[in-house]
Amino acid sequence: MYGSRKILILTESALCVAAAAALSMITLFRMPLGGSVTPFATLPIIAISLRHGAKWGVAAALVFGLSQLLLGMANVVAVPVKTLGNMILCATLDYVLAYTLLGFTGSIAHRFNRPVTGIPAGILVTGCGRLACSVLSGVVIWGPFAPAGWNVASYSLAYNAAWCLPDTAITLVACLALARVRALGLFPAEKTIQEGM
Repeated sequence: MYGSRKILILTESALCVAAAAALSMITLFRMPLGGSVTPFATLPIIAISLRHGAKWGVAAALVFGLSQLLLGMANVVAVPVKTLGNMILCATLDYVLAYTLLGFTGSIAHRFNRPVTGIPAGILVTGCGRLACSVLSGVVIWGPFAPAGWNVASYSLAYNAAWCLPDTAITLVACLALARVRALGLFPAEKTIQEGM
């Protein structure tokens, strides 16, 4: 029974990663130096984390992050100071770490008793973590692109907040709407979460 449940979750995770990757190719708004607002591309990954816990959420988020790295490889090789170290740091901060953090959304959300408070808390915390990764990348790697007269950290925060905050807000609204559909199980009982870990 446990083995078949594992296969079902693995299949669901694979489908959600594929859906997230497809949604990430549809952009509502794209920033000139990278970063875009999508129609809730991260929602399928967050759904896995909410439904099945951090173990499955982080695994799905990592695979999604690697898929985004492959799709965004042009950004990685476009770093201003072209060293292998900078390219690896860019790949890690902007793709692998930034997206993998989303896998912890469920762990944060389920610390609350109600979806109406837990889901926003989980999405906002992991969304801010994603923003922090992008801001750090902007300071450490993309600083030479800051306009004259701008502090590099302030520019990185303003630039990355311009796409990351709307993207997170769209995902939050969509997730809260879907959480009302009990059949989707986005906020299951604690026992179910522990079984998935």
